[in-house]
Amino acid sequence: MIKLYLAACTKATEHDIGIKLAYYAIRDAYGLDAPLNKDERGKPYFDGADVHISISHSHERCLAAISDSEVGADIEYKNGTDERLTRLAKRFFTEGEAAYVDECPRERFYEIWCAKESYIKYTGEGFSRPLSSFSVLESDMCFSRFDCGGYTVCVCSRERTDEAPLFIADDILTNQQP
Repeated sequence: MIKLYLAACTKATEHDIGIKLAYYAIRDAYGLDAPLNKDERGKPYFDGADVHISISHSHERCLAAISDSEVGADIEYKNGTDERLTRLAKRFFTEGEAAYVDECPRERFYEIWCAKESYIKYTGEGFSRPLSSFSVLESDMCFSRFDCGGYTVCVCSRERTDEAPLFIADDILTNQQP
């Protein structure tokens, strides 16, 4: 099972909102209370709970994905010109991915970028692994994608999810504490 939670944030509050969203997610999805920690690479996990979490933020939105199996998630605000997105694809993607983006830059760039970020969050490697060193187009992982009003969301896992992110209002998150 994978559940996704989305909340508004600001640049100044994105870290705190991400943590509150994670606590809300574990309570809502599993009815559990567990401390949130980070491993040696910075990947968040719930101590003592067999539950996996991934947190992401972009341009005033925060995302938390929670699952009973390993998960990675990313959210990206869609902006940029075709020229800029094509240039970024050539710099950070494999040759095949860059060619795929060339056909429809505004949609495909974010499709690939979010899949790559969700994958490196899934593995726990983060940006220590260059994005051009692997192709999400040739991966055996499941990438579940959602369009959320100007944002692209992607979840990487061994299973697909069709359940779109649930938007959590500020007043609900206000009281979320460890």
